Formats: sequence, C-alpha cells, structure tokens
Amino acid sequence: MKKLLIIPICILIVALSCKKDKSNDKEEEIVKGDIKQVTETVNGITYKLFTSNSSTTFKGILVVGSGNDENNPSEGAINGATETALCEKAAANGYAAAIVRYQKPPAGADWNSRAKLLGEDFNRAIVGISGKYGIDKSKSVVGGFSYTSFMLFTDISMNATLSYTKGVLGACGASGQWNAQNFKVPIFAINCSGNFEGNYNGKALYDQIPANSPIKAKSEGVTDNSCNTHCGGSWTDKMYAKMATWLQ
Repeated sequence: MKKLLIIPICILIVALSCKKDKSNDKEEEIVKGDIKQVTETVNGITYKLFTSNSSTTFKGILVVGSGNDENNPSEGAINGATETALCEKAAANGYAAAIVRYQKPPAGADWNSRAKLLGEDFNRAIVGISGKYGIDKSKSVVGGFSYTSFMLFTDISMNATLSYTKGVLGACGASGQWNAQNFKVPIFAINCSGNFEGNYNGKALYDQIPANSPIKAKSEGVTDNSCNTHCGGSWTDKMYAKMATWLQ
C-alpha cells in the first residue's frame, strides 16, 4: 500500500516542479551578431531589451516608445523598425536599450492624462531595468516617435515623473509654447520640414525654450530639410549621438 502511494506522490511532485519552471520562463532570447534581444516583464511593465553580448556593465539606459493613433491609441508596439534600429545602435555601444509596451489609455482619457500615464510607464521600465541590471536610473534617456514624442513633451512639462532622466529624444512630435517654457529636462526635437506636426516642432520648438531655462543649453531642435513628410527622416545616428552626449 505504501509503494502504491509513493508513485502518485512522486508524479505529483514532478508535475508541480515542471509547472513552476514553465511559469518562470521568459521569452526566448534572440541573438543577431553581437546584439541580444529579449522581451521581459519587470516592475509591471513589458519591454523588449537590447544589449550587447560583450557587455557585462552598461553605460546607461535608453527607453523608447512607438508611434500610435493619437485619436484612439492602443498599447505601444515593440517591433518597430525605427525604434529597433535606435536600440540596436545604443546596445552595440554599451547601453541597455528598450522599446516599452506602454499601456492603452482608458476609454475617455484626455490628452494630459494619457501623457501622464505614458510617463509613468516609461518610469516603470527604467526602474525595472535599473534594478535588474544594476544601472543607476539617473543615467537614463527616454525617447520616441510621433505619438510618443507628443506625449513625452507634454509629460515633462506638466509632471516630474521623468525629471531624473537626462533628456527626451523626440522625433516627429510637437508641443506648445507653454510646454516648452516648462520642460523639466533637456529635449532633442527633430522633424522634417513642412510643419506636418503643427504647433511648435524641431528648431521652432527649441526656440520656444526661454534663454534663461536651465535646460536650454543641453537642448537642441532640428528641422530636417532633406525630408518633407511625417517621420520621413533617417535619424538614428543623430538621436544616438545626442543620447550619448547626455549620458557622458
């Protein structure tokens, strides 16, 4: 009778062990050359992280977000080619870089509350990466394209959530004069010519930052005359260079 009981108990233990191991598995790592990418959920937020296989310590953190439909935004995509190119370049040069899957805003959320929510998601990603990989969270830069740039520009003017970061890389976004006058961290605003984003963008947005603002000297605005469509420029190198300068 004892022998008959032992067998089922052993089977149960093995089954529970297998179940436990499976639940703790993270998504399979993908390695392309020297760049490793893995999608993980840390601190309640999901992101795709890019690092160099040859790096054991990191110079800093870059977290970027995707474009979206500003009238009906969904959760952030983490497979965009432009975001991936920027993160891969940062990873190849010794940074931990991630594309964040920011939340879909609640139905009826207004512009400012959406910006606040996105800023909080970026903060959670930075804090998660900082804790897991042992990187000082103040050595961080945030950025994005189109919708994310609009949201980040709004957030850093109205809220202090990301005020510990070194700056915002904002491609094909825009903001208002009041926002520019209240930015809490430096910005790098880059846009095609043609004023597709409206408001103030590129060089014009930079010009709205008061001369006596503490973030003016480290900020920059670029209006790229080589393109004249929304997000039509090739700006990976320019955005990376500004990030590297801020994180020196």
